[in-house]
Amino acid sequence: MKLQFQLLVVDDHPDTISNSVESLRDHLERNGFSLEVTITSDGELSPKGLRDLARKSGRDFNLVAVDYNLGTQDVNGAKAAKLLRRQLRFTDMIFYSSDPGVHLLGELAAQEVAGVFVARRDELDDALKGLADTVIGKAVDLNHMRGIAMAEVAEMDMMMEEVLESVFASGDPAVQSHAERTLTRLLEGGRGSLSRLEKLVEGGDILALLPNTEVFGSAKRCQAINRVVGVLKARPDGALQVFSAFSVDIIGNRNTLAHAKEDVAQDGTVTLRSAKRGADPVVIDDQWMVDFRGKLRAQKDALGEICRALREHVAAFEAEQAAKA
Repeated sequence: MKLQFQLLVVDDHPDTISNSVESLRDHLERNGFSLEVTITSDGELSPKGLRDLARKSGRDFNLVAVDYNLGTQDVNGAKAAKLLRRQLRFTDMIFYSSDPGVHLLGELAAQEVAGVFVARRDELDDALKGLADTVIGKAVDLNHMRGIAMAEVAEMDMMMEEVLESVFASGDPAVQSHAERTLTRLLEGGRGSLSRLEKLVEGGDILALLPNTEVFGSAKRCQAINRVVGVLKARPDGALQVFSAFSVDIIGNRNTLAHAKEDVAQDGTVTLRSAKRGADPVVIDDQWMVDFRGKLRAQKDALGEICRALREHVAAFEAEQAAKA
């Protein structure tokens, strides 16, 4: 899974569980995840519609919530759960109702549906949060979460690369000075790196060479983004304020995570411990990961807003040029 938790709600009146969904959203955000909710449309509340939905998007969902009374003669919640379970064999599901006269387990048994949790609607808050914790618990093994976090950082790297390519290729004269400054800084950095490299080679310090990064890594891209936003007339100041901490929040923590090794205590508790040469060790435990997931979400949202502003600037410039042609 990613840092976005996907919930499918199968209910003809989804607003009746909106408080439970918002309670789940708050719970997930406290643990460094965001919530994406998909609600079935009227056309999907049929055997064919549910089968098509499950086949098309079923693998995207981390949890499925199904109401008993779906307001249609074609299918009730138990039959819907049966249809969905055939396609989503290993996805966690919860079956709920506000009608005390409905025997939820009996309805599922009549349809021969296995592996589905049940809850009254007034129990749904705790049930959704508990199931979400179970789903997340399967993924937040520290070594597994390290891979998820690295993938999120790589995705932000690509976001920066793609928007910079779009901005620098636009031909906007206002951008060119920033392009030239970026090239100059890269050259200065390259010369400085070469000078340092020569000294390290002369000193035979192979250990200091091992953690060297590429010429235009995350830090250089971040610096380039901060330069080119200077062309924006309407600056997303809130996003830029968050993004100002990108180097510390993302690059620094990513590097810490990349240089960490598993450490198992006598009681079986697993942590990761940074192994970066010359620095005090950092213990990466569940709380460290919760904090880092929160920073990943905040920085990715901020970067997305900045990228949208830059793309809108490029589109406006290109439209202006086309109008002059």
